[in-house]
Parts: sequence; structure tokens; C-alpha cells
Amino acid sequence: MIENWVDFVFSVVGGATAFLSLFDGTRRLCAYGAHRKAVLMTVLAVGICALYGGFAYWKYSDLTATLSTYQRKAAAAPLPANWSRLSPEKKEVVSVARAHRTFMESGTLASYVDRAGVTRTLAPSQEDLLRRERVVAYYARAEYSARGSLAESLLWLIIALLAVLFGILMSLEKVPAPAGPGREHGDA
Repeated sequence: MIENWVDFVFSVVGGATAFLSLFDGTRRLCAYGAHRKAVLMTVLAVGICALYGGFAYWKYSDLTATLSTYQRKAAAAPLPANWSRLSPEKKEVVSVARAHRTFMESGTLASYVDRAGVTRTLAPSQEDLLRRERVVAYYARAEYSARGSLAESLLWLIIALLAVLFGILMSLEKVPAPAGPGREHGDA
């Protein structure tokens, strides 16, 4: 899905320019040898491909690091140090808060201690379910975006390799002989 048309247009123009410049630079290098224009064209095109591909891979690695940080299995929060001195109402409030936090982070139903000291399983409210759904949707969007960034970085690598390959193959075509002083416009 295209999120920003300006970025899309710049990516298409930059990608096409890089592909054509890398193709033509490689073709000139292989057909005519190393000269300034061909080397400059090839180096700039490789730089553009590396920049686009490197940025896409950096985005992928950043998203996966962020996701792995947030999605790792959270350890249960420890009980407060003064747990035994808390009133039954305060114990219930603290343990319900821990159970809600566990549900938001991992989606598992945790147990809590009510005022009577009975252990019960948390029954999430509709609001809790909606908040958890938003968290899961965020993770899904971030994973999708990370996969898209990895695919984009691989695409830049493939485009660069194809441009070089096509340039080399086109350079193998027979180069036309330069026109001599006696061979102009149909002179034989």
C-alpha cells in the first residue's frame, strides 16, 4: 500500500535512474574499458542502490528489534515488598492491576487475590479486550511493515545485480566500427 505519493514517486524515479545508470555504466565499462564517465556513472548508481537498499534494511532491523523487545514473554511483576502489611482492599487493587497488565502484555488471563483472600481469574472487560486488540493490531502492522522493508532491501539488491548482468550481456554485442574519413554516407 502506498502511504505517501511523493515518497513513491521519488523511489520510482530514483530506482529507474539507478537501474539505467548502472546498466549503461556497466555496459560502457565492459565494451569500451574504464573511462571517467562510465566509472562515475557506475559508482553513483551503485551508491544509490546501496543507499535505498541499506535504508530499507535498516528500517527492517529497527522494526524487528522493536518488536522483539515488546513481544518477549514478560516476567510476572513481583509482589510489593510490603505485601503482607497491605490491607485486603489494597491487595485486591494491586493484584487486579498486575492481572490487567499481564493481560495487556501477553493476552493471558492471570489470577488475582480478592478481598476475602480467594484467588480468582481475571475476567477482562470489553474495554480491556479493545485495548488488547489495538496492541495486537499494532504488532501485526509492525510485522507486516518489517517484512515489506526486508523485501524492499532484497529487491534493491536484485535490481542492482540484474542491471550489472544486463550491462555485461549488452557489452558483448558487436561494437560498430567508427566511421573512417573515406566512409561517409554510403561511400564504398
